[in-house]
Amino acid sequence: MSEISRTAHVEVSSEQQERIDMVRYRFDELIKELDLLVKPSRETSLGYTKIEESLFWFIKGISREGE
Repeated sequence: MSEISRTAHVEVSSEQQERIDMVRYRFDELIKELDLLVKPSRETSLGYTKIEESLFWFIKGISREGE
């Protein structure tokens, strides 16, 4: 039985890459808006960390489709 390593680089299709790029763009736009609305603080830093974590999981989800 062949298993895909959890740490291996996963090649994505051009369609998946386009979606990943769009997700990154949307998250970037969200962060730009938040930068205008909230002042720097420990809580803000934690919020940004959670946004970054969420972005990671969305991209991981796209890249692992069909496994």
